[in-house]
Amino acid sequence: MNPKWYKEYFEEMGIEYEDYPFTKNTENEVKWMIKEYLINPEMKILDVGCGTGRHAINLATKGYKNITAIDLSPGLIRAAKEVTKGKNVKVDFRLCDARELPFENEFDAAICLCEGAFGLLENDTENYKVLRAVHKSLKKHGIFILTALNIFRDEKFDIMTCRAESEEEITRKDGQKKIIKCSDRSYSFPELKWVLEQHGFKIILGVNPFSKESIKYGSMEFMIVGKKL
Repeated sequence: MNPKWYKEYFEEMGIEYEDYPFTKNTENEVKWMIKEYLINPEMKILDVGCGTGRHAINLATKGYKNITAIDLSPGLIRAAKEVTKGKNVKVDFRLCDARELPFENEFDAAICLCEGAFGLLENDTENYKVLRAVHKSLKKHGIFILTALNIFRDEKFDIMTCRAESEEEITRKDGQKKIIKCSDRSYSFPELKWVLEQHGFKIILGVNPFSKESIKYGSMEFMIVGKKL
């Protein structure tokens, strides 16, 4: 399996990302974040692994004018800019590796959602680079909203690496189908809490995504919210 499978996977997906069922609750997800943490439209917000920009664009339609959204995939950044056309909103979309963010003490909040970047990379060392880059990008006491794959879900994984391997079918615009082998890092809440604390964050919440419900056994992801110390 190609250890950089994520590059091929998301590049092949492109604008079709918008058609996946998990993208259909964007409005409620953004409303929840605004209510709980992104309370001021003047906040500078960084969207890490933005995909087609669904959260960033939705925030922009609600008056948030200081949003920077980055992704590793040229195809997804092109798609995000295409989606933005006609919406009369401004988002600073950038092609950028989440491990090499060119910011320092700049943002009031960062979001990394729905397998945006963290957990997809080749190993823990590479995933931790994302956390260090986000921490560096945030102002003191900046908020970090992160979702991660739940290790206690109904899917087989390698007990030695805590990675779940799968084969995903992508349908291209021309109708052709392609199978891509994927490998994601899964976490328990206690492990990820410890990891974030080691990278300079104080954990203030661990829940089922976009709710105040306890993390559920079998759920695909969980959400963890930290504050930069």
